[in-house]
Amino acid sequence: MWVISCLFCDRACFSSGVGTATIRMSAIVCRMTIDARVLLARRLRFLPDRPFALAKHALFQGELTSLRRPRTWSQLLAAKNLEPQSELVHRTSDKYEVRAHVADKVGEQILIPLYSLLTDAADLDFDALPGPCVIKGTHGCDMTILLPDPTAADRAAIRETVRRWLRTDFYRHGWRESPYRGLQPRAVVEEFIGTPGGAAPTDYKFFMFHGEPGMVVVDQDRFTGHTSTMLTPEWREFAVSGRFAFAERLPERPDNYPEMLEVARALSKDFAFVRIDLYNVEGRIFFGEITHNPGGGLVRLQPREFDLALGEMWRTGTPVPERFVRS
Repeated sequence: MWVISCLFCDRACFSSGVGTATIRMSAIVCRMTIDARVLLARRLRFLPDRPFALAKHALFQGELTSLRRPRTWSQLLAAKNLEPQSELVHRTSDKYEVRAHVADKVGEQILIPLYSLLTDAADLDFDALPGPCVIKGTHGCDMTILLPDPTAADRAAIRETVRRWLRTDFYRHGWRESPYRGLQPRAVVEEFIGTPGGAAPTDYKFFMFHGEPGMVVVDQDRFTGHTSTMLTPEWREFAVSGRFAFAERLPERPDNYPEMLEVARALSKDFAFVRIDLYNVEGRIFFGEITHNPGGGLVRLQPREFDLALGEMWRTGTPVPERFVRS
């Protein structure tokens, strides 16, 4: 049985007609590589906001919908992204401004030490860096440079990359993610909290619905052999799939995991849905970021009923059913 959203009536449809069209769309999308979808979506950026959102959703989620009555998690994300965003959403999407919010909610002890804030790449002073660091753009995503050894860095190349970030309107040149709309292009330089060998720390992503966890995603080896394991809040594997493969073995649950849950609850209680990213290094919890539109709304979860189950948690608070948990 197929659960689809009807393009014309916004109701769940299980029959032919529009249902057949969506099934065909899903089959077409499944045969396209992610790179092909990205290329095609970029060519459609001339469209106004709503048509672009519908086309992007069809390309990456494989379904036709008007987003007027969203039911699944991916539909709710796309519909929310078309709405005006609050000042709090914009502030917590900025990777520098969010630091004050986090300090106010849970204390500055979980903030990664900040070395500098940049508005001009020429101000990046490598000789003043006290040690290993990370450079991040504050006004979007996928703008990260790891520098486990700043003395070995290609300074000219890094400055040029940061200069390109600072020239980029991430909302306009990305996927029109409205939380980033209007943010000032800046970069931060923070202490590197990964391993001495240069490996990034494990990233714990808490998918929070009305202040309660619905899913925890553990990202490991992000810049080498990236795995992304989707877990229940009780640390059991979901029998589902996303963009990246699960780790071969269940990731180790941190001893202070209950404390991480409380941090995620405190940081998410002002939002109907949000993703809270945390690190846990030698038993110390660090804040990563607050994300209002994970993956740009492009990640296709399988089976599709799981997407609907997360949508139900968003809409009604209903926990994800046990049938999605790996036995």
